[in-house]
Amino acid sequence: MTISRTAFQGMSVPYAGSFRSASFDAEASQPRLALAVTAMFALLLLVALGPYASADTVPSAGGGSLLRQLSYGMVFIAAVTAIRVTHYPRRLLAIPVGVALTLGWCWFSLTWALDPSAAVRRITLTTLVIWTIFIAVQQLGYQKTVSVMRRALLLVLIANYCAVITWPSFGIHQVAQFGDPGLVGNWRGILMQKNFAGAICAFTIIAYAFDARGIRPILRWAVIAATAYFLYMTSSKTSIRLTALALGAGYLYSLYNPRYLLPLICGTTMLSIVLLALGVSYWEELLAPFERQEALTGRGGIWSVLLSYAKDHWLLGAGYGSFWNIGPVGPVYRYANDWVVEVGNGHNGYLDLLVQIGVPGLMLAIATLIVWPILKLAAGTATRTRGSMLMAFMLFCAGHNMTESSLLDRDSIVQVFLVLTIALIGMETSPQPESPSLSHEVRHG
Repeated sequence: MTISRTAFQGMSVPYAGSFRSASFDAEASQPRLALAVTAMFALLLLVALGPYASADTVPSAGGGSLLRQLSYGMVFIAAVTAIRVTHYPRRLLAIPVGVALTLGWCWFSLTWALDPSAAVRRITLTTLVIWTIFIAVQQLGYQKTVSVMRRALLLVLIANYCAVITWPSFGIHQVAQFGDPGLVGNWRGILMQKNFAGAICAFTIIAYAFDARGIRPILRWAVIAATAYFLYMTSSKTSIRLTALALGAGYLYSLYNPRYLLPLICGTTMLSIVLLALGVSYWEELLAPFERQEALTGRGGIWSVLLSYAKDHWLLGAGYGSFWNIGPVGPVYRYANDWVVEVGNGHNGYLDLLVQIGVPGLMLAIATLIVWPILKLAAGTATRTRGSMLMAFMLFCAGHNMTESSLLDRDSIVQVFLVLTIALIGMETSPQPESPSLSHEVRHG
């Protein structure tokens, strides 16, 4: 028994919504496409520089940045203007059904959120960013979106090197931060922190390693080499390790046959069950090496607090955006009284979602943001070259959330690239008119 490509293409329609690119729309005008390009480019640069707009706020108090919110609001307006929403209001329905359901659950959780005001600000920004991405990708199409993404990443890379070379007191960490005494000397470029720079570098390497035949080889490999060196100098261990794994996954996808899908699903399910059983049985032993603050920034101690809260509030959680950084009413102050209360996030995107929106919300998020997009790629409905890059992106984003928190976290770098990848997967795997230049691409099957 095999799961056919046609079946997945049919199933992708309600999930992906109308992913018909304006690139194939006879009515699409160059000014509107230029506006969509500008919106996407501005959004990606805001993702890199957005944290500076909130630098003057107190994170633990749950305050927001008006400048940050207005900036994304203007980008959203530009994206909406580009699709001529007054003439085609249905183009606003760009968010896939699954993602919309996940966002809907987050909005619903505001009814029991411990800090509704902070929660509203955070879910509004999360929704705005996700909506903008899907609208812009719908307008630009796959190729133009990837081209804009590569140019934005290259610009950030150049700016990062300029910051390190001309302004090392800024581009290189000079002061250790709480929980990371070895931070001094690590490169960050124009980014707020080395882990942000590490993630950007990872996406840059993947973007230039796959589906980049139209780029001159000397430029392509020069970018990859320069980015790899910068990534090494960030000492961002999570990004360094995951970049290698993601590149491997992308290469394997280029060799993958969709006839292996059903055995792959069965094998992965069985392995997950075994690992879950072992994790439950030997949880204390597995967690012990990470309990110290200096081990993986003390993630074991943080995770224990999150799991303790989840055990008492497994169904609904504290409400979206209502666990960390909401002041003394935050649940973390009731479950910890040491350095953990100062951390600000759980260093695990899945556990952070668990304590915010409960088991139902977490399962919905994993299914719609991780599992389903990967299954669509595994069905073989994407070209090998494009699918390799998209699979590498997906693996990096999914793995990154094992030790860092970004899943459904507003405009965090990894979250934005996860949503961008999902949008590109929808564009690549959903039935739509194809450009003649792509008609020669060999798909799996």
